[in-house]
Amino acid sequence: MSPITRGQKLFFIVICAAALLVAVLGLFAPQKLAAIFTWLTLPPLHARFVGAIYLFGAVFMAGCLLARRQAAVRPAFPMIGIWTGMLFIISLLHLEAFDFSQLPVWIWFASYLIYPLIAVRMTLKYTRRSSTDKLQEQNLPGWAVGFLLVQGVIVTLLALMLFIFPSLMSSLWPWKVTPLLAQMYAGPLLSYGVGSLMYARQRAWSEIRPVVPAMLAFTLITLVVSMMHRNLFSASELTDWIWFVLFGAGSVGLGALTAQAVRKGE
Repeated sequence: MSPITRGQKLFFIVICAAALLVAVLGLFAPQKLAAIFTWLTLPPLHARFVGAIYLFGAVFMAGCLLARRQAAVRPAFPMIGIWTGMLFIISLLHLEAFDFSQLPVWIWFASYLIYPLIAVRMTLKYTRRSSTDKLQEQNLPGWAVGFLLVQGVIVTLLALMLFIFPSLMSSLWPWKVTPLLAQMYAGPLLSYGVGSLMYARQRAWSEIRPVVPAMLAFTLITLVVSMMHRNLFSASELTDWIWFVLFGAGSVGLGALTAQAVRKGE
C-alpha cells in the first residue's frame, strides 16, 4: 500500500482550511463573504451557494487526509488544479472587476496562482498507480460507476457552458446571476465534474470514499439553501424544476454511494 506523504497531507490541510473558511462565511455570514469578495455580486443565496461549493472542497480534503493510500487521493490533485487554475484564468479575464488596493484581492490572486502550480507538480509526481496499491475488497459495481459517469458528464458540460457562454447561462440560471459570477462557478463545477469521471475509474469502495461524502454535502446543502430562498424560485420555470430534481436525485444517489463506501471500504 502506498501511503499518503507528509507533503500531500500538508497541502490537503492548507486547502481544507481555506475552503472551510469560505464555506463557513458563505453559509452562516453571507454578508461578510460578500464584503470580502468585492469583485463579485453576492446576495445571500449566491453567497450560500458558493459556501456549499467550498464545503464540498473542505469535506473532500478532510476525506483525503483520512485516506490510507495514494489511489484514493490521486484524482484530488488534478481536481485542485482545475478548480484553482480555472479561477485564476477567469480572474485574469476580468481584471477590471478587481480593486488591487484591497488586500483580499492580492490574497486571491496569490492563492489561485500557487495552488494550481503545486497541484500540477503533485499530479505529475503521483500520476501512476503503484504496484503496491493492492486491493483486498470488492470492485465497484456497475451502478456506482454509472452514477459517477452520468454525474460527471452532466456537471462537466454545465461547467463548460458556464465558462464559454456566461451571458447565456446567466440568463438561464434558476436565479439572477451576473455573467462574471456564472463564469466563476465554472471552475469549481468543472473540478467536480471531471473529478466524478476520474473517480468512476477507481477500482474499489475505499478509493471513492474521500470524495462521495463531500459530493453529498454539496448537493444536500445546496437543496437546503435553495429551500431557504425558495421565494427566488418559480414553479412555472423549467430550469427551477430541473435544479431541484437534479440536486434531489443526486443527493439520493450520493447518499447510497456514501453509505456503501463507508460500510465496504477498507
